[in-house]
Amino acid sequence: MNALKSFEAAARHQSFALAASELNVSPAAVGFQVKRIEDDLGFLLFVRKHKAIELTQEGATLMRQLTKGFDIIEAAWQQTDVAKKDGALKVTAPVAIVKRWLFDEFKSKSKSRHSVQIAWDMSQLNREFDSSGMDAAVRYSRDPDPGMFSEPVLRPWFTPHMRPDIARKIETPADLGKHGLIDVDFTQDGVSGLTAWKPWFAAQGLAVPTHHAMTCADTVTAVDMAVETGHIAIGGYFATMDHVASGRLVAPFDVAVCPQSQFWFMCESGRENEPDIRLFREILKDRAGRLTATTANLKMFNFDGAEFAH
Repeated sequence: MNALKSFEAAARHQSFALAASELNVSPAAVGFQVKRIEDDLGFLLFVRKHKAIELTQEGATLMRQLTKGFDIIEAAWQQTDVAKKDGALKVTAPVAIVKRWLFDEFKSKSKSRHSVQIAWDMSQLNREFDSSGMDAAVRYSRDPDPGMFSEPVLRPWFTPHMRPDIARKIETPADLGKHGLIDVDFTQDGVSGLTAWKPWFAAQGLAVPTHHAMTCADTVTAVDMAVETGHIAIGGYFATMDHVASGRLVAPFDVAVCPQSQFWFMCESGRENEPDIRLFREILKDRAGRLTATTANLKMFNFDGAEFAH
């Protein structure tokens, strides 16, 4: 497990030194643990360069699956921890949006007069309410659950994000492929592996490049890797807002694409106006509204290429 943790940190940061800093060990220790895995597997996970490392194709495959595995472990831990928090509203939501969006928002409200205590269950799985004890959920899907109270919260959008030093070299969308694109192996609109790059390039009248510098399991990891590597990711909203606010990433183009899938708030029908659930919904919609306001200057296209008002 220590070797896998070392590899995951090194792959996420694309750096043994940064991984070592996170794990509080030496870079040599991280390199040793990664070498153990490579010896066991019989192939290299990284290409070692003078001042950098890059994932091999086999390393990228392992990283995608390992990220999913760590998410499952974290979700199991969170699910066990929920049982200890009596009186808290039990909410299940995808790992990425809790970490990057919802957790800090509700934490900042926790000391106000109008607050709700949340016991988060961070999971990519759609928990069954009856068997899991969940009170509410934020789920990503194309359609609401007909058996639940469901209301739309936020429709994601995607546009290229890159470091400022890379953006200075980009004059047209056709230049993007020269600097390495980061793909996301993810399910959109019920289709596995449907990347946002294809509709974005189509909206620009261009064919999507067939080669990607790397592939990540989710958008959050992809935009983090854009900061670390200088490659170009496609994403928006909570996945990129911290990086954009700090100046680590910029989005130089005014075109974005949106899948039909979106985030929904869900709870059992008849519970939607219980005080804690109603307050959770109000805070959630307020935060989503502030995020939506950031798209005012973007031209939005559906994945099928149709432009729409927003």
